[in-house]
Amino acid sequence: MKNTGKTRLQTQAISALLTKPTIEAAAKSCGMQQPKFQEQYAQAKHDLLEGAVNRLRTAGFDAGMRLHKIVNDPDAPITAVVSAAGRLLELLLKSVEIEDLSKRLDRLEASMRAEQ
Repeated sequence: MKNTGKTRLQTQAISALLTKPTIEAAAKSCGMQQPKFQEQYAQAKHDLLEGAVNRLRTAGFDAGMRLHKIVNDPDAPITAVVSAAGRLLELLLKSVEIEDLSKRLDRLEASMRAEQ
């Protein structure tokens, strides 16, 4: 049998989640209490999502570098340069907006905590 790096309990939990109608039933079939099972399940989902997000960040960086190369390529067709430059500007503006909203949200949350 192939070694997947998962423990026997992890493999059993995955199987239970795929075959049981509820998380509670899956937890019981693994001999675990639901809160602990749900906590570990949530952590596993978080870890999986975090890995996917990291791969997307890498791909995003690569895509940005590619657009940057096109903008600076003197041999690139002008339509490609204009398209790449426009997209880079759109992404820059969106990034600035998100950063601004994040800072505003942080200040608002800090203000709400201070009022409590």
